[in-house]
Amino acid sequence: MEGVIRRVAISPSAAAAIVAVMLAGGLLIAYAVSPRPESSADSYVIGQFNMAGGTTEHGTKGNAPADALAAEVKGRKAALITLQESCRDWDARLRDRLPGYTVLFGPVDNLDESRSTARCRHPTDFGNTLVFRDDLGFDEDTAASHLLGSTVGDEYREMICVRSESRKLVACSAHLTPGAGEFLGSRLREAAEAGRILATRYKGYTAILGGDINDLPASDTLDSFYHRDYRRGADGALKEAAGPCGDSMRPERRSCRSGEQTHAKGKIDYLFVSPSVRVEWSGVAHSEHSDHRPLWARVVF
Repeated sequence: MEGVIRRVAISPSAAAAIVAVMLAGGLLIAYAVSPRPESSADSYVIGQFNMAGGTTEHGTKGNAPADALAAEVKGRKAALITLQESCRDWDARLRDRLPGYTVLFGPVDNLDESRSTARCRHPTDFGNTLVFRDDLGFDEDTAASHLLGSTVGDEYREMICVRSESRKLVACSAHLTPGAGEFLGSRLREAAEAGRILATRYKGYTAILGGDINDLPASDTLDSFYHRDYRRGADGALKEAAGPCGDSMRPERRSCRSGEQTHAKGKIDYLFVSPSVRVEWSGVAHSEHSDHRPLWARVVF
């Protein structure tokens, strides 16, 4: 049996009365609906996403992951997104579907004697990517992939960065080693090296760093990124753009180094900016094509 929905006209005063009665009786529950922010003349939507090209479940889906991401970037009018576990052919697909954007792919090498290029779960190269609007002034000729000093794991972990000299901006995408024990030791070194590169090689630039850091917010690994004002051992220079405290770095709130999980392991994906960047909005979205959840934020440089 099919249900039929009938539209009934009702006056504003009658509607207000009904709502008042429902509130009084506890029958009406208010829900906060997250907006889908778009870039504007003064603010920019930036994102972070692990595309899971290295997983059997999602890395074998053909063009669907790239097509879905392109539609999301268009829908949000995003200015920039940082990607990990991206695949060379997916990036080519993004270029075709995102006119007015540049897609920079940085392949990574296997951490073994072969030093061969790592591969996705379908026959193409595996790595990190930066996608940015052409009007931001980023120059692809300034792109550089920085080795992060990995000692164990599947790949040599890298951070790919690109600069906009006109705006004095640098955007970077990084993917650190997962796991405990000796893998944690490698991840700590990688995080420290990424922080050092941002503080020295890109000193004086306003930074955007997106990454699958593979560790929890209160971990020692994240100390290398969180600004000292976050305390709890923080020794970095960045503000979290997609965290629970929004634009604030409030040391009196321990919950600032926390947030909604982005993976089954917890919150392991991050979007950081320089403290001078104002964060207007942020949220965690959903993707059917990854075991990670995308992060989005609207910021003012």
